[in-house]
Amino acid sequence: MNIERIHVWDCVARFKQGVYTNSRCQKSTTRSRVFQILGTGGWKGFGEVVFPFALAPYLEEELIQAEGIFFSELIGKNVDHLMGRAEAFRTQEAHWSSVAFAFETAWYDLQGKQQNATISSILHGKRSHRVTPYISISVSDQRELREQLRAKTKYEKIIQLKLTNQSWADDLAWIHQILDHHPPVELLLADANGKWSVSEACGMISRFQDPRIIWEEPCATYSENAQVEQMTRQRVMADQCVGSMGIAEQAVREKAVSAITIKPAYLGGLSTSRYLLDRCAERGVRVRVDGPWCGGIGAAAVLHLAAGVESELLIASCNLQAPLETLAMPGGVVEFPDGKLSPPEGPGLGLKDESLDERFGVPQAIYST
Repeated sequence: MNIERIHVWDCVARFKQGVYTNSRCQKSTTRSRVFQILGTGGWKGFGEVVFPFALAPYLEEELIQAEGIFFSELIGKNVDHLMGRAEAFRTQEAHWSSVAFAFETAWYDLQGKQQNATISSILHGKRSHRVTPYISISVSDQRELREQLRAKTKYEKIIQLKLTNQSWADDLAWIHQILDHHPPVELLLADANGKWSVSEACGMISRFQDPRIIWEEPCATYSENAQVEQMTRQRVMADQCVGSMGIAEQAVREKAVSAITIKPAYLGGLSTSRYLLDRCAERGVRVRVDGPWCGGIGAAAVLHLAAGVESELLIASCNLQAPLETLAMPGGVVEFPDGKLSPPEGPGLGLKDESLDERFGVPQAIYST
């Protein structure tokens, strides 16, 4: 199959709660680039360039300005060139990994549709299962935290709490609020977003001996986080500090932290993430599979990866569309009454074969012969 046309849209989604806050930045919107590849025979494949949450605007524009080159080069080529270009993007600066992820997503979508198979079955060679999600909470004060907890259901048992990293008193109070007053919680991911020094992290973590806590990214680097786990003997999860394949593989090989996150949009695609999952399974390193907040295409791709991971290995995944107003986007996540998630049923991403032109209107750019 050859690529005949590519349609591209700019997609900006607002956060439902107004502003989403973590220790690195505050944002009211997220941005992605959605594209539709039309191949010979009428086949359609979808991709979404998911910009990292804290990516500088000038770097977003750098990727957008380069579209005219890398999309034009694909016209008339076999769809397998998508995977070749993804490999090339992974050799560039880190923010190009999001483009590699989008290209691989489109390739897997097309392959799944041609084979009448889901992306999950192509990746894992077996039937996917439903995934336990985590719920991410970002608040500015304890009153807001109480309100959010009241809205949670008995099925929401894994909570990620974005810590302020500004007031230890607030962070302590918020952690106790969840552990002491929210009975359904089975696991709390206390996320410092890499803002603590090793000594600060050890000082905070030593105040707790609750086995329900995993301390997510207390420090900025993998080596610091490994040191914190060694010193405190409490579970640490490495997140964005293992955002490159080299460091992620080192973390798995050394097994110096209890868990890592696998983010296909940062690691350069589904194939590289699948490779890393295999290494985690061999070493017994537990994982969380997710990524930056995004639309339905990116969310579905990530869930297809998560849905084939053995439950003993997978801590959780999440609905990456959940905090966003994404009415125009295809629904990339299926939520069940028991709170579990799965990607949509159907070949490829499971987003059927609808034309994105009908959802988004006139494309911002069209590339064709």
